[in-house]
Amino acid sequence: MINEFGYCSLDYGVAYSRDSGVITCRATNKYGTDHTSATLIVKDEKSLVEESQLPEGRRGLQRIEELERMAHEGAVPAVAVDQKEKQKPEIVLVPEPARVLEGETARFRCRVTGYPLPKVNWYLNGQLIRKSKRFRLRYDGIYYLDIVDYVTSDDSASIMVKAVNIAGETSSHAFLLVQGNLKSLTSILLPIIAYV
Repeated sequence: MINEFGYCSLDYGVAYSRDSGVITCRATNKYGTDHTSATLIVKDEKSLVEESQLPEGRRGLQRIEELERMAHEGAVPAVAVDQKEKQKPEIVLVPEPARVLEGETARFRCRVTGYPLPKVNWYLNGQLIRKSKRFRLRYDGIYYLDIVDYVTSDDSASIMVKAVNIAGETSSHAFLLVQGNLKSLTSILLPIIAYV
């Protein structure tokens, strides 16, 4: 379901005949409740196979997804799946110091191993960074922190990444240096030069 700018929509990526039925949208606020309904009819396509073709059914699919996730994270699947021994987090790709001009995006990245999968947090001058318009956090096997939206020289800071699981924790530090760009310096100096 998507709810943006006062507009709500329910989108089906894929619909099956079992999804047929009455869909009701209900809106509620302090003044009352209203609703509307629509009927969804999905025709059965006989050539479409909905059931798993894997020998173990859903359990086999979950195991494949887990193996793919672990392979994507860089673990050795044959060892990691059967491994029940806890492993302390280790940062195998440490974030590097970043030097950017004002207005540019500062990017830090790291790769973490450990079992079970560690929880990873980023910190700016000791303060926990939460995902926002200014701080973009993402993960694709590597953890990324992007600092965007009007980075200024006042944003020069210490960046820390910390990985924690039940076996232990580890951290790594990098420094962000933001330099004033020539354009902003020129906009400050030109009025002064013109005045003289």
